Amino acid sequence: MEQYSKLGTETSKGTKLVSVSGHVQRPGNYEIELGIPAREIIYGLAGGPPEGRAVKCWFPGGSSSPVLKAEDLDLPYDFDSLAKAKTMLGSGAIIVIDNSTPILDVALKVAKFYRHESCGKCTPCREGTNWTVKLLERIDSGEATPMDLEIMASVCENISGNCLCVLGDAMAMPISSMLVKFRDELEAHIEAARARRGPGAPLPAAFEGALTAGGVR
Repeated sequence: MEQYSKLGTETSKGTKLVSVSGHVQRPGNYEIELGIPAREIIYGLAGGPPEGRAVKCWFPGGSSSPVLKAEDLDLPYDFDSLAKAKTMLGSGAIIVIDNSTPILDVALKVAKFYRHESCGKCTPCREGTNWTVKLLERIDSGEATPMDLEIMASVCENISGNCLCVLGDAMAMPISSMLVKFRDELEAHIEAARARRGPGAPLPAAFEGALTAGGVR
């Protein structure tokens, strides 16, 4: 036990079993010493993204953890360091997304998963996960404006801390982080999608009243 406690950091001692999946060349389960740079896990152990690609973002502790970007790869992989970076080590399930994937695709996959998993008992979770999916789909279809991003941020804020279990928070946290860290990309996606629809595309329907009626505001 004494030898084991010499590993890791002062506040995160020992080792941790982590899984690395997503866009890496050697996905798998690895035992790492807590506190080593995340880059050593993602690039050193898991081989990094496929040739010619780069890390776009990564979930440090499963799909419910707020995402980090490539610039965060040198963070120590331990509980305290990730908490200070406003995310979490969580389950130790590292998911890597490379720069070939639009962030909207990542957000939609996360939101749809948690919408499916919601038991429907809590209004903020039941309605909030559903509205988040719908708002993301509007972005992809060319119906959205930047105001939809503000509405989505409000939905996530109203989910957080207002459910009987943490499933709603588990969707709100990563989606909120993508809205902050990839705002420019999402706005560009909105503009490109609206351009594809053409100048005669109808303006987006008002979501404000529907959200209020759904009880998520």
